[in-house]
Amino acid sequence: MVKQGHYAKSSRKKIVRQFKQHHAQHEARAIDPLKIKAFLLVRYHLTQAKRQRVVVQKTMQQFFGNWLDLATAPENGQIWDVTALTKQTLQLSGYQVPWQYYAILNQQFSSWQDFLLKEVPAVPLEDRLSVIKPLTPTTWQASLSQQLAVNGLIGTWGREHLAQVTAEQVSQLQTSLVKDGHIDWAAVAAVCAPIQIDLASFDQGVQGLIRRLEKLSSDYFD
Repeated sequence: MVKQGHYAKSSRKKIVRQFKQHHAQHEARAIDPLKIKAFLLVRYHLTQAKRQRVVVQKTMQQFFGNWLDLATAPENGQIWDVTALTKQTLQLSGYQVPWQYYAILNQQFSSWQDFLLKEVPAVPLEDRLSVIKPLTPTTWQASLSQQLAVNGLIGTWGREHLAQVTAEQVSQLQTSLVKDGHIDWAAVAAVCAPIQIDLASFDQGVQGLIRRLEKLSSDYFD
């Protein structure tokens, strides 16, 4: 008969061996941290693209790519602040893209953030990522309408006068862009009409996206 002590010892060895095998398999599946952006962009396309028009796909790819460039910067480590990164990405785009770009972001915001909260922590890394401070619908709309107000003021007065824009002026215009609790895209279109986008500063892919976006009227977003 096998002694109990010997059996227990063998069992412990088996458990340790299985753990090591599982850990080795996990390490083999882990992706290079430098490939996080590509991994998430592909994953987003695979899970969302079937429900999106081409102009929506390209807009979200552009926005999410910019967002991930900021998120994967060394200073953010393994913890991504969704609210801070999203605001920074909106500011990065600024008035360099047409208002329709932001209207599409608004349409896709909820499903995009749901994707982030589910998929980012699941990225196969040795040190997993985590996401904190997701935007509520209220904080998202406030951030978006504020950026649109800034864009409108820059389009009207010119970039050279940006330093003269006051918080009160931004707030007043921001308020006028919201009607019945929702962004009024007709009002946004009127405010942002003077903005001149320098297409030559972009590659052909982004130029094509901007031309697609500019064909969309405010009725498309009602």
